[in-house]
Order: sequence, then structure tokens, then C-alpha cells
Amino acid sequence: MDLRPRMKLSDTESLRPRAQVEENSPRSAGGLHSVDVIEDEDKPKQVDPLEELTTHERDLASPFSKQNVALVFVTDRKKKYLYPGKTQSFCSFLRYLSPGFDDEFSDDTVHDMLALADEYQTDDLKKRIEKFLVTSALSKSDAITSEQIILDIIEAEMYKLSEYLNVSIAIASRKKIISLTKSHKFEEISHKTQRKISFKRCKDIDKIFNKAVKVSHRFKQYQENKNIFPFGLGSTAPKQYEIDIKMLANI
Repeated sequence: MDLRPRMKLSDTESLRPRAQVEENSPRSAGGLHSVDVIEDEDKPKQVDPLEELTTHERDLASPFSKQNVALVFVTDRKKKYLYPGKTQSFCSFLRYLSPGFDDEFSDDTVHDMLALADEYQTDDLKKRIEKFLVTSALSKSDAITSEQIILDIIEAEMYKLSEYLNVSIAIASRKKIISLTKSHKFEEISHKTQRKISFKRCKDIDKIFNKAVKVSHRFKQYQENKNIFPFGLGSTAPKQYEIDIKMLANI
């Protein structure tokens, strides 16, 4: 005689077929058993080739892609982090993109960083670089050589830095024309900018001329009193203008 206790099933479970219980299980879908569902989940998902290609191109264009931020640690006294195949300018470019990094730019890398900022369309960094270039140009002013100011103008035109271009044009207008035109790089400047340099120089010359050349005081007196003397009498008419040679020497 079997004296083992038997488990009592609830009224609902006792009347429900096992197949129906498995069918209504949350692990089953559409009458499939849980084993079938697991095997279906393990199958590799199909990826749209166009979407995969677009994602890959977007990753390559980003300065923070895996290839660009792969760091190699070099153990030495300075503990430098190097980017394989990347220049120091690119390392600086990534540093200045980091939030909270606001160190001053340097002339050694800022021009290469400008090219990277334009390539990766980081407009905020590009504006910061332009501000630095403008401040640097104004501080050096006439100490900048003719050859260097030509390169600055070409750079400003290439990256569409309007403020930097205007400052460079003002400096170039104070250079001798022969010093500018003897450089073969001068022809790389657009004709529009060349005209701006010429017009700015003409305006500067006019300002100096107006300060240097004044109507003679004796000529004014002569004009006021010439009706008093008959024609041919009195002193010879003085020259109309007096010229300050020292002022003209600044042209």
C-alpha cells in the first residue's frame, strides 16, 4: 500500500491540459515552446547594408572614432599619451574639444588645428581660433613681414574668417606694393581682396596727404586783399598750398 502523500492540485490546474498550460506560457509565442523561442533569438539579425555603410562613414568622419582615440601609453619620465599615426596638432585638437579645457592657443599648432576644425566642422573651436589669430595679428601689426601677411590673407580666405581677413588687409595696405607683388604667393590672393588692399592703401595715403598739405596762410591773405591792389602791383602771389615734408615721408 502506497503511504506517500500526494500533492493536491488546484481545481483549475487539475482540469487544464498540459499542452494548454505550455501554450499560454509567457515564454511561448504563437504556440512555440520556450526552446524554439530561445533558438530563434540566437539567430543573427539581418542588417541593412546601406545603414551599415552610412554608420561606418559617419564613424570615420568623427574625430572621436575608435581609430582616432586609440591611445598607446608610452612609459617614460613624462608619461606621454601618443596617438598612433596622428600629429601633435591632432592631439591638441582633441584636447581643445574636451569640455572645460580652455588653455591658451599657441602659434606652433593653431594653424594646423584650424584646418582640422574646418574639416570636422567644429564651429565653436573655429571661432576661438579666429579670435586668437586676430588678437595675435593686432599685437604684432607692422612687425609682420610682407610674406607672412600674404600667407595670413590666404589662410583667412581659405577658411572664410572674415574678421581675420579684414585685420590682415589693413596690415597689408601699409606695406609697399612692390614688397607684396614680388612674392609669387600674392597671386593666390583673390582679385577682390587685392582690390581691397589697394583701396585701403589709397585711403590711407589720402588721410596722410590731407594732414600734410594745407592751404597757405599767406595765400588766404592774398585772396582776401587781391582786389585792393591793381593787377601787376604788389608782391607776387604766394603758392596756394604748404606741404609738410615730414608728414609725406610717412606715406
